[in-house]
Amino acid sequence: MIPAYISARGMPARAAEARRVRRSLALLILLAVPLVGCKEPQEPSGPSAALVRSGTDITIKSVRTSATGDNVGSGSDEFYLVTFTFKNDLGYALTPRIDHFVLEDADRRRFLGADSGSPALVGISNTVALLQAGDAHDYTVGFRVPQNTTGTLYYDATL
Repeated sequence: MIPAYISARGMPARAAEARRVRRSLALLILLAVPLVGCKEPQEPSGPSAALVRSGTDITIKSVRTSATGDNVGSGSDEFYLVTFTFKNDLGYALTPRIDHFVLEDADRRRFLGADSGSPALVGISNTVALLQAGDAHDYTVGFRVPQNTTGTLYYDATL
């Protein structure tokens, strides 16, 4: 007959219980780890976030406003520096052109994206690579707009 303090496997009952607890904890951790990265993408918050809305295939990460840094155009222009993810849902591979990203306001005025050509855009660098259908990539694009413009950002492959 086996004494009560010895388990059927020949180890003390407390050690067997501790082993079961460790296994359960390890299993719980393994099941929880994939859920850590699962969350809905969130639109940026703050005063600048209300200026730009996401269009089709775009997920906005951040919006910053910046002075134009030059004396061209009206003195009330500014740059919206938008960081976003573009997912190629067009059904074919393409190399996205920065000037095909469009910010369209409520009056249907279209402002084309830029990543160079102004002091406000210094330091912005985007990839110029083939984006397969279904793939996504992050971009930072500037839009020169009149102050307090609000609009929707989208990609126009027909430009």
